[in-house]
Amino acid sequence: MSSPNLTYILRRNPYRDNSLLLDCFNQTEGRLSIVARFSRRQSNRSKGMLEPFRLLDMRWTGRGEVHTLLHADEKRRHTPKQAALIQATYANELLLRVFQNGQDTPALFSDYRRLLHQLEQAASLPALMQFELLLLSACGYELNLWQDDATQAALRPEISYHFQLERGLLPLHTSETRQHEQAQSGVLIPGALLIALRDPEKMQQEQWQQLRGVLDRMLSLQLNGKKLYARQLLNLGIGQLRATP
Repeated sequence: MSSPNLTYILRRNPYRDNSLLLDCFNQTEGRLSIVARFSRRQSNRSKGMLEPFRLLDMRWTGRGEVHTLLHADEKRRHTPKQAALIQATYANELLLRVFQNGQDTPALFSDYRRLLHQLEQAASLPALMQFELLLLSACGYELNLWQDDATQAALRPEISYHFQLERGLLPLHTSETRQHEQAQSGVLIPGALLIALRDPEKMQQEQWQQLRGVLDRMLSLQLNGKKLYARQLLNLGIGQLRATP
């Protein structure tokens, strides 16, 4: 027996008569698009299974940008509610907007699965933000939490750093003119926040607030300023952030 071809559906849209266009996230192949075609007799039952936040064993055929579904068997159904559902929808849009079809991201699949398990229990902005950090790391935006990338000196909590994709994490120059130039080309991050991220469970509310701003700026760079629609629905509830994820 072949091993399960584990896949999540990130989004589905109607496609011609009795068909669906599925944007999927596969354990080994990353993002991919699949068309599911149904007869009138089987459409209601089968379409009901092909929903976001369900873990499926899927088989498909075809090459190119769009594949054709052959079989789907539901393995797990995640049921986030209310605020947690909005957070899970936001995570789905991030995966859709950040990655192209065919990008291999096996580690991130496990991180996404873990996030859905957490959000099934309760809404958690810290858990969502930690997933965003992992997603950005998979895109090449990985933050060094121990030393700067210019001199390899240990991070200092009393100074700020700026992150640039091409150069990594650099200590902030003391000149006001130089600070302005650096701010235009990267993301400014307090050293104390980078150090705190080594142990997120001990982070304070103010540090989670700072991290939300850092993530928004980093995602804006990755997406070239394009807006995330689900981000507008996301109730940040910054004042309600807990110190533990």
